[in-house]
Amino acid sequence: MDGIYIEENRNYQFDFRNADWAIELQPHYRGAHLELSDVDYVLQYHGEVILLEYKNAKIAVAQGHAGAKNFRPNSDEKISQIARKFFDSWFYLSAHRHRRPVTYIYVLEWPNGDVVMRKELRNRISRILPFQFQKQEAPIKGIIKEFAVLSIDEWNQRFQELPITYIGGN
Repeated sequence: MDGIYIEENRNYQFDFRNADWAIELQPHYRGAHLELSDVDYVLQYHGEVILLEYKNAKIAVAQGHAGAKNFRPNSDEKISQIARKFFDSWFYLSAHRHRRPVTYIYVLEWPNGDVVMRKELRNRISRILPFQFQKQEAPIKGIIKEFAVLSIDEWNQRFQELPITYIGGN
């Protein structure tokens, strides 16, 4: 189905049929032999371009995947990795001469996650993203508009026409 994407573990579907357009970025980079760290999806919705990164360690823990219990989204390494995904994905938009600010959303589920932890992550990752750069460099505008760390429920409340839905296990 055009506009419906199933995440790699086949537990959730992303319904982007109401988006202006949507792509899964990894096949584009892989096809060009680029070893860049990309977000999962790039989409435009009501004229706003969204970079969407998705991680669900809660499902992995529930399904007993080895190492899932050790997932630490607030580790320095993970914080840097999520920031890098923005920059490496922004390269795609820049190459296509996209000139509007981007909204970067990290949809994150993990067993110890709550609104306070997501806000803390948002603040830490935001410090690495180019918000300050675009403020101090006069000709540099329109890199990033917003960064948010949301749960699936928060995403579904904010983007009701682009639901993330549980479809079952592998």
